Amino acid sequence: MNMRCFRVGIVALVALFGLQACNNLRPLYGTNGLESQSDVVTELSNIDIPEPKNRVQQLIRNNLISSMSPPGREGNGRYTLILRPSSREFNLVIERNTDVSRKSYRLKVAFSLRDGKSGQRVYSGNTFSEVSYDEITSEFANLQAKSDAEERAARQVSQDIRTRLAAYFATRSPSS
Repeated sequence: MNMRCFRVGIVALVALFGLQACNNLRPLYGTNGLESQSDVVTELSNIDIPEPKNRVQQLIRNNLISSMSPPGREGNGRYTLILRPSSREFNLVIERNTDVSRKSYRLKVAFSLRDGKSGQRVYSGNTFSEVSYDEITSEFANLQAKSDAEERAARQVSQDIRTRLAAYFATRSPSS
């Protein structure tokens, strides 16, 4: 019984120290209860994204704006986010004597966060998404399947970009 109490005491002590180590953790998008918005949310809402040049860039831009800015409001120009997407399609599976082939759509995006006044790059990165879809004998169905693949890929890369920007704003020094 004495050894069992000792083990329980050790486990409780380790758990107590483990919880103490979590004292400095805070939610990425949350507040500490003293302010109305976190710094991350405020900084994300200060990002402008230039008008797109193509449909895929428009999809990424729309996803980012809707996830980073309050409804009905775009960034105030403190930062500008430059997006450089490129895409590629290729066959995954081609079966002879069938009406269906499997396609893959790969979307790569290089992005650069720039200071709105000086234009200097403050953060940059690359991300990608690869999604697949079926191509059949119907042209309309193929167009719809490809469009859906583009939307899914754009949603995935925009979520990754938003998360990376939030992590950047959460970890940079306040004087930056």
